[in-house]
Amino acid sequence: MNKITKLAVVLGIIGAIAGGVLAGVYQITAPVIQAQNLKELNKGLSEVFPGDYKFEKFSGTLKSPAPDVTFNSIYLVKKDGKLVGMIIDATSPGDQAPIEMLVGVNRNGTINGVKILKSLETPGLGANASNPKYYVNKAKKITFLGQFKGKKITDPFIPKKDIIAITGATITSTAVSKAVKAAGVAAYDYMSKEGGS
Repeated sequence: MNKITKLAVVLGIIGAIAGGVLAGVYQITAPVIQAQNLKELNKGLSEVFPGDYKFEKFSGTLKSPAPDVTFNSIYLVKKDGKLVGMIIDATSPGDQAPIEMLVGVNRNGTINGVKILKSLETPGLGANASNPKYYVNKAKKITFLGQFKGKKITDPFIPKKDIIAITGATITSTAVSKAVKAAGVAAYDYMSKEGGS
């Protein structure tokens, strides 16, 4: 056997062992990661719709009215067996990368809450969208996401018009506003026409 063949055999064995180890680690960690993700999701659902509600995964589909906003998962919010709202896991293109968020919508067409799940926006600028200590209205202690609560889906949701933009982060502000509006419109449309109880 020449040196090149021996080296190829050794590298093949090392690669096979490393692949086996990685597969084993994945088998062990995958359930833990999945459980952690579910825990974070449930926490997020409860933050967007705090109170004594039951969350059921929606088996249907809703089309986003904004072409660059996608809906990942949808949850029905129920109280005493009656539909009171919906939560949409929506993604919108941000300044650095897509921003994923949960948007809670009441049956009456108002936003109940917004929580950012994933964002790679610039620290100190776009990242302030999810910063609980960054206030767009310091006097009233209203955060960027907090200003959406209670807004009607008929509102424009346009930064610097009816949405206070994050300083130096208009793209992030627009991305979040657009996703909240799209989720609100889609959820209300479903609940008002087909939602039932």
